[in-house]
Amino acid sequence: MSQIKKIMPVLIFVVGLLALTGCGDSNSQSAFNSDSGHPSNWVYAGHADAAKADASSCTECHGSDFSGGISGVACSTCHINGSPFVSTGCTSCHGNPPYSNIAPNRIGAHAPHNALAGVTNVCSTCHNGAGSGTANHDNGVTDVAILSAYNAKSGTAVHNADGTCSKVSCHGGQTTPVWSSGTLDVNTQCASCHAYGTGEYNSFVSGRHDFHVNSLGYGCAACHEPAQLVSSHFVSLNTSTMEGPASATIRNDFVHYDSIAQTCTSACHSSTPPDPRPW
Repeated sequence: MSQIKKIMPVLIFVVGLLALTGCGDSNSQSAFNSDSGHPSNWVYAGHADAAKADASSCTECHGSDFSGGISGVACSTCHINGSPFVSTGCTSCHGNPPYSNIAPNRIGAHAPHNALAGVTNVCSTCHNGAGSGTANHDNGVTDVAILSAYNAKSGTAVHNADGTCSKVSCHGGQTTPVWSSGTLDVNTQCASCHAYGTGEYNSFVSGRHDFHVNSLGYGCAACHEPAQLVSSHFVSLNTSTMEGPASATIRNDFVHYDSIAQTCTSACHSSTPPDPRPW
C-alpha cells in the first residue's frame, strides 16, 4: 500500500500527459482504440479523469512501475523522446515545434519563432516556469510567461487575452499579431516592429531617417534590402545589441552607399551625392 502511495502522484502525472499526447501524435488515438479495452475517446475525454479518480486501477494492467504489466503497454511507448519529468523533456509530449490544431501541439506561430535558432527554439523562452513538474504544467491552460530578457523598454512583456503579446523587445514593444491566426511578413512589414522615435531598442532615430521616412514618406525597403537581413537580423534578440551594421543592408541595385563619406549615390540623388549626412 505504501508503495502505491509513493507512485500515485507520478502515475497521475504520467497518465495526464498520455491523455494529451496520444502516443507522440496528438492527432492519433491508435493506442487507445476499442481493442485496448478503453473507449474510443479515452485519450482526450477519459484518461486523465480516470487516473485522478483512482490511480491505483491503472497499475492493474500497466504494472506498478509503468513498464507494461499485463497490458504490455509501457509509458515509454508514447514518451519516445525521453522522460517527461525533466524540464528538457518537452518533446516527450510536444512536437518541436508543435504541428497540429489539437493540444498539446497547437502550432500557431511556433514554427517561425522556433526557427530563430539560439533564441526562441526553447520552450522556456515563452513558457517560463511552466515546464514539466511545475504547478503550471498540464493544468488545462496554456501558461505564457516570457523571459525578462525579452522585455521592451516600455515595460514587462505580456501575453494578452486576445492571443496577442505586448511589450516584447523583439517586436519593438508593439502589439503582435494574434498567435493562433496572425501573420507577419518580415520582408515588407518592417513598421510592425520598428517605429520612428519610440525610444525602444529598435527605434530608428539616427541621421536622416526623420527626413526620409516622415517627411518624404519612404518605406524601409526603399534603401534597405530585406534579403540582406537574413544572416544577422534575428540573432541576439534577447539583448539590446544591434544584430549587424545597418550599412550592410543598403540596397545595391540602385543605391551606392559610401560608408566612409556617409553619403549615397542613387536614383534619388542622381550621380552627384549630397553633402555628407551622417547615419
